[in-house]
Amino acid sequence: MGNMKKQNKKTDKKSVSFFKTNKKILAGTLAALLLALAAAAIIVFSPSKNFTVAFYKIDDSQRKGISEVITNIAKEKNITVKFLQYESEKSLEDQIPIAKKPAVIITQAGFALETALDKASPKALLSSEISQGMTSSMRSGIKEKDGLITAIPFLSSHFEVDIDLNEFRNSNTKQVNTWNDVEKFMREQKRKKDSPMIFAGGNPDSFLNLMGAFAESIDGAQSYYDASQILKDNQKNFNAVRVAQKLCDEPDSPLATSVKLLKSWYKLGLIHQGAFSLQNTDVEAFASNRLASVLFMSLEEHRATATKTISRYSSIYFPSEHGANSRIFTGKTYYAVPMVKSKKAAEIIAALLSVQSQESLSRVTGLAPVLAQCRIPDKQAEDARFWVAATTCPLAGLSSEVYLTKKQKEALSAEIASRIKN
Repeated sequence: MGNMKKQNKKTDKKSVSFFKTNKKILAGTLAALLLALAAAAIIVFSPSKNFTVAFYKIDDSQRKGISEVITNIAKEKNITVKFLQYESEKSLEDQIPIAKKPAVIITQAGFALETALDKASPKALLSSEISQGMTSSMRSGIKEKDGLITAIPFLSSHFEVDIDLNEFRNSNTKQVNTWNDVEKFMREQKRKKDSPMIFAGGNPDSFLNLMGAFAESIDGAQSYYDASQILKDNQKNFNAVRVAQKLCDEPDSPLATSVKLLKSWYKLGLIHQGAFSLQNTDVEAFASNRLASVLFMSLEEHRATATKTISRYSSIYFPSEHGANSRIFTGKTYYAVPMVKSKKAAEIIAALLSVQSQESLSRVTGLAPVLAQCRIPDKQAEDARFWVAATTCPLAGLSSEVYLTKKQKEALSAEIASRIKN
């Protein structure tokens, strides 16, 4: 019995020692875990050490020009800036990292902008003072939270009709104010050219934006919004045939009138038979060889066309029977979105809205500035600013309203085109 008691005491001491040891290990483990969690929180909510500006859905030419202006601003402010380009054919949501977000994302209106805003820090806010000097139309496009800015437009574009100026002067058409005027001019040109109208119908983004621009000009902005809503409602389990039916096939479908008009022009031979497979370079080739008198394109596509070729054309906005106060033109709006709370980001974005930077941006990109008072390099940029200022912030374009893969956009474009050709 005495030996048993001694043995139990030894066992109790070992148990106490074991408990104390494990208690120390547990405390150390918990401390390490808390430190790890704290470190992770710092990583998640802190910006990258590099001041990074990321681009998404911005064409190379415009991206190069914007980068040039931002680099010059950064040098003046002694900021080292790094540029990053996200893949345009992938969803932005899948590319923005949880940790080390870029300080600023440059993107366009539509789903890309909404995704950037959703991923931005709630503390990434800008003073409303930086919007002073903007046209009222472009101010209407500012995204805000509690009176502070979460995203701000700094350049804009439009969708245009380009008319061969020499052919127009020698025609019996005295003015082009309506689609009937456009048709009258094309009927005259049909005597000289096989098919006077072309556009990049083989580019699904360009074609879908064209259809949205037609819908707004013919039936009004609500028609565009209805088309956009159909795309949003059918984004999941996307079926191009079903979506095209909803967009086009009923008398009150949002694109029905637009399809009907283009179909009549196609049957008359006014639209080139290959228009629905042409790319932007093909349109330029047709125009260069004077094989087309009427072109449809965006201002970005206009800028990408050789000056010698495009200078022979006069740009007009999409005509409409609706008054200017009810119009909303279609065109890209370029936004700067602060992704993290950063003094440097606020300084860079504010500088993009200065007179000097706006003039530089317009010059290097060819797009329209958002300031009401600053110099503009040419008539096209001046027209874009004037047209937008007379209405409101542009519509993003149907190709930008929701994220669709390239294949999905191609399938939808083919379905709509088939209704025009058949």
